[in-house]
Amino acid sequence: MHDLVIRGVRPWRRGGGAVDIAVDRGRISAVAAAIAARGEQEWRGGGRLIMPALADPHHHLDKAGLVGKLGASTDLADARARFTALRLQLTREDLVERGARILDWAVRHGVSALRTHADVDRIVGLRHVEAALELKDRYADRLDLQIVAFQPGAVQLDDEISWQKLHEALGLGCDAVGGTTGNRGQDAPALIERALRLAAREGVMVDLHLDETLDPAVQNLETLADLTQRHGLEGRVTASHCCSLSVAAPAHRTRAIEAAAQAQVHVIALPLTNLYLQGRDSGLRGIAPVAELLAGGVNVACGSDNVQDSFLPTGNADPLLAAQVLGLAAHLSDPCYLLESVTSRARAAMGLKAAQEWCAAGAPASFAVADCAAEDDPVACLAPRALVIFKGRVVRGPGAGACDLPPIEMK
Repeated sequence: MHDLVIRGVRPWRRGGGAVDIAVDRGRISAVAAAIAARGEQEWRGGGRLIMPALADPHHHLDKAGLVGKLGASTDLADARARFTALRLQLTREDLVERGARILDWAVRHGVSALRTHADVDRIVGLRHVEAALELKDRYADRLDLQIVAFQPGAVQLDDEISWQKLHEALGLGCDAVGGTTGNRGQDAPALIERALRLAAREGVMVDLHLDETLDPAVQNLETLADLTQRHGLEGRVTASHCCSLSVAAPAHRTRAIEAAAQAQVHVIALPLTNLYLQGRDSGLRGIAPVAELLAGGVNVACGSDNVQDSFLPTGNADPLLAAQVLGLAAHLSDPCYLLESVTSRARAAMGLKAAQEWCAAGAPASFAVADCAAEDDPVACLAPRALVIFKGRVVRGPGAGACDLPPIEMK
């Protein structure tokens, strides 16, 4: 008797007919055309597509769901100003409640790993981090939540109280150090150096909002790559956004991409928020040059970023939506890459292992059955995830609603 058997599904990127999948103790124990043994739970897929569990490497749960209070912004500076005006009023209970709503959506979409940035400075202290840690414990049986101790752009390099709070946040269990360079000007290299030095000392990862601007003079990827190697953090550093890289001089862009590849710096493209906030005067798209980064050997993942807040008034925490928009905005037509950008590549950027054979005996049993045929592209059609498995446990079953309201019934 197996713990779980899913019958008649067709794995993504695998030829042949439908298979049965057996799960025991949180791992796939067998994949075969037909599994004779029964399962304590059994589900029949009816020939539907089964795909790897999704990963969303960039969120701001502390900001999410505030568009009703803050309204939509006119640009990045306005979005920051609107949120800053409200930060002191946010309680831990409010942070947890709004964050839980987004995580519920993510679980229903088949997300098994999610990284959120939580503000840390002298003003909010550790409140945002503590709320994120509470969510991490609450959702541990449904997804893996990573937390970046994020220092907002308004924090000055000599604000030692805020830097001490960042250090304390890491002591509480945050997974990475975060900050932003886009508004730092000539101080950006010093910020990067201090953040990486702290990460190396504390044994954590780094995830910086790098150059979230279309000012061609702001170019810090090469500096980040050089400092990554200097501190021995290869493969543990992520550059999110990288908007201005798209408008860098070609020679500089090539040099920065080569440096990032050598230092194993990951890049996270964030098309939803960047399309909304960037290029309002120039008409530029504001997306990192994904095709060039990939051609240069850089791992590029895709994330949701903001969800219904002053930075982005829309969004639903579905990585497939972000991947679809990335394909359109960055002129990428490879369906395999787009799904990888929110599965294996996203997990790599988060420092998580991704099994080479995700649908094979011994692999972790985290995947989703999409409500589409095997020949359909789940990114193109945004196929609903009807059945979601996380570490061998069903966390969403067919018929579950998209919200917590009672089911629609015919009387």
